[in-house]
Amino acid sequence: MTLITIKKRSEFLRSNKFSKKIHTTHFIIQKLVSTKNDNIPHFGFTVTKKIGSAIVRNKIKRRLKSIIRELLKYKDKYFDLSSNYILICKKEIVKVSYNDLENELMDKLKSHKDS
Repeated sequence: MTLITIKKRSEFLRSNKFSKKIHTTHFIIQKLVSTKNDNIPHFGFTVTKKIGSAIVRNKIKRRLKSIIRELLKYKDKYFDLSSNYILICKKEIVKVSYNDLENELMDKLKSHKDS
């Protein structure tokens, strides 16, 4: 399954206003039921300038996209297929390893899948 990203600002604002928020050490996950009936989870990534330079921000987004692509192989285990997910990064994400980030995301998604 391919990774479908959210790009429109209006979708980010709608998610910020109405979504269920899951707080972790390194990011916030916003989960909102999609208005589209395609049964494919959509993903958005927010990494602000406060976190670092463009090189650092792009590296973080590449890491998150890679983790999401791996988890999509087991989509029924981690995602509600009719939901949108937006990951908002915190400053601490710069210091964390790829494996720790993957484990944190897996744990949170698995525990909040059907809620």
